[in-house]
Amino acid sequence: MSNYSNDRNYEESRLTSVLTEVQRQLTEKVQFLSKLQEDLRSERKTVWEEGPRLVTSFEAAVNLSQQVNQLRHSEMAMANTRRLVWKLQKMLVSPYFARIDFRETGATQPEQIYIGISSLFKADGEPLVYDWRTPIASLFYDFELGAAYYQCQAGKITGDLTLKRQFKIENGRIIYMLDSNLKIDDEILQELLSQQTDEKMRTIVTSIQREQNQVIRDDQHQVLLVQGPAGSGKTSIALHRAAYYLYKERDSLSSENILIFSPNRLFTDYISNVLPELGEDPVTSITFQDLTKKRLPPNLMVEDFYTQLETLFSTTTTQTDRFRAENIYFKSSPEFTALLERYIQYLSTHGPAFNDLKFLGKVVLSKEQLRKLFLHDYAYLPLKRRMSQIQRRAFFLLRPLAKARMKYYRKILANDRSIVTEKELKARSRLAARQDLLPAWQEIRSWKVDTFNLYKRLFAQDKLWQKIADGIVLPPSIDQIRRDTLYALEQEKLRAEELAAYLYFQGKIEGFPSSRQIKHVIIDEAQDYTLLHYKVFNELFPTATFTILGDHNQAIHPWQYPTTFTEIRAVFSQRSSKLFTLNKSYRATRELTAFTNQLLPPEKQAEFINRPGRPPLVVRVNDAKRLPAAIADKIRSLQAEGSGSLAVITKTARQAWLLYQQIKESVAIRLISKDEQNFTRGNVIIPSYLAKGLEFDTVLIEASQYREDEALIFYMACTRALHRLLLFVPDSSSLLAKIDPQLYRQEVYS
Repeated sequence: MSNYSNDRNYEESRLTSVLTEVQRQLTEKVQFLSKLQEDLRSERKTVWEEGPRLVTSFEAAVNLSQQVNQLRHSEMAMANTRRLVWKLQKMLVSPYFARIDFRETGATQPEQIYIGISSLFKADGEPLVYDWRTPIASLFYDFELGAAYYQCQAGKITGDLTLKRQFKIENGRIIYMLDSNLKIDDEILQELLSQQTDEKMRTIVTSIQREQNQVIRDDQHQVLLVQGPAGSGKTSIALHRAAYYLYKERDSLSSENILIFSPNRLFTDYISNVLPELGEDPVTSITFQDLTKKRLPPNLMVEDFYTQLETLFSTTTTQTDRFRAENIYFKSSPEFTALLERYIQYLSTHGPAFNDLKFLGKVVLSKEQLRKLFLHDYAYLPLKRRMSQIQRRAFFLLRPLAKARMKYYRKILANDRSIVTEKELKARSRLAARQDLLPAWQEIRSWKVDTFNLYKRLFAQDKLWQKIADGIVLPPSIDQIRRDTLYALEQEKLRAEELAAYLYFQGKIEGFPSSRQIKHVIIDEAQDYTLLHYKVFNELFPTATFTILGDHNQAIHPWQYPTTFTEIRAVFSQRSSKLFTLNKSYRATRELTAFTNQLLPPEKQAEFINRPGRPPLVVRVNDAKRLPAAIADKIRSLQAEGSGSLAVITKTARQAWLLYQQIKESVAIRLISKDEQNFTRGNVIIPSYLAKGLEFDTVLIEASQYREDEALIFYMACTRALHRLLLFVPDSSSLLAKIDPQLYRQEVYS
């Protein structure tokens, strides 16, 4: 019998024994869960229905408190048991996906290590399956056969990797097994990548590459920055990194301590399955806009990021648009950041022009004393809290004077025969004293800080602006920018380009809310945030570690200042950081990646795997009015071929809506808007800026919608395709003119 047959028989026999153990543990846990549920029902009835009636003494109240605590423990135990049952059910289908044999230095025989989504131990403690996040499992991702090592609590463990085997196990059966070094073009990786996309993002534990694994397991740096091309797996890496943190620090970290900043709610839903598939609870995912809702004045109208993009993408180049574009660039630039920091410092060191605080001609707090309180005693506080503290100090000093004044009036009014009752005497005395105190109170209340008006003041006052902006390089249109900004602020409108700036200014003036519960923050699509966004993140999460991922080639905002990873890193200078650069794209076929690469400068082009596919198809439509019909016809033919998920990506939401109206009667398709919260598989029409981070089996784009200065948006849209890319051109396209015609096919729609 051949070695392969012997190996196959051995692996099938071992799989059977592992599945037997999984079934045994599953039966045991299901029975235990059933008992827990029954006990919990009884405990709840006792605590919530009978408990309040039984509290007749202090001892009974203490006993009820203990019962409530026991109830919480029981609920946690049930949740943990449910999680174990779910993991065992998953393992019953596919308990592991890899095996490595590792001979530790000094040992005579290698140890067999089977790797899966979760660990499995026999009753005597013998490991049958190792969780993919265990230190020893990193050997599978990091090394080929030969000398290898891994890091654990005991230190660096060295040895030799003598076998690396991958499995595809479905429904408890080995579909195939392959001995491999997990090179980039190996058969299993090719097979995984050639599959059609699912409705939600999938886990990548079976195909994590070495450079991805280094990012996932890095726990030496507080801030990890990841630059990588479209399809390099950045979002998957971030989610697997969160799962790694939850495993490694399970005693001090839970899913509630991790926060993800997503580009939109649609993307949040798209990635929602990854952590549960890895056996972890989902984490909170929000947009930056969500973060601002509780912080901003309730009467303020706030433009969101996508409304801003829609406005800019939908208009032609006019003088007004040019000023708006220059405003956006300036507000996201290091120059404006520096100007805002100067203004905050100015307010913090100058403060109001204090007058002596007097009561009946007597100085209670001199202006020199007030100045000292502002500049020294309370200088550690943000401006608004500082002024509140000074106000409290002033009111405290006035309190005995107010009491003395009330006593004074009480004596005078005691002889007034019109006052009959003691209650009336007190009220009249208090009212008279209050009249004397009114000027002092008004002076104290004038120290109140209005953050919004302070921000508006920067743009309104010429002398102040000149003082603050002295030496800073300003755009030629700065006067128009100031006028436009002031006009919007006076209308109580906050434009999207103003949002991060105002939130940072507000935090510095009023103090940032404490977010110490959040211990790890993931920021995806890093290129779409400005320096001021990162300053807000840094202030809001002072004790958190960060994973920040992005690709400057996918920046969807053509007018925003392109913040570099070096500049981002500088914001977090008080924390240790590292920049990882990923170079390979795993998403698309070699034909699609070769095509999209030509939209970028040579030095920015991605390496790609050698997965063959069809080249992009450019469909020439001579009559622009027939574009909707051409797109509808192609959708029908692609559906007939079984194309899987399909997206028509338009530049704007307006264009998406118009196209949807034109083709919805002839093809089954769904329109996606910025308010969409659920990502579903099938045929969709979606604006470019909502397609970020998503992927589809087939993508259709009208190429002529994109201008020369929108090349990166076009690139981002094209790189959403996994297998097929179709471009419709009713006339010439300056962007397609850059691409070698040998890299795509052409046909004429007639």
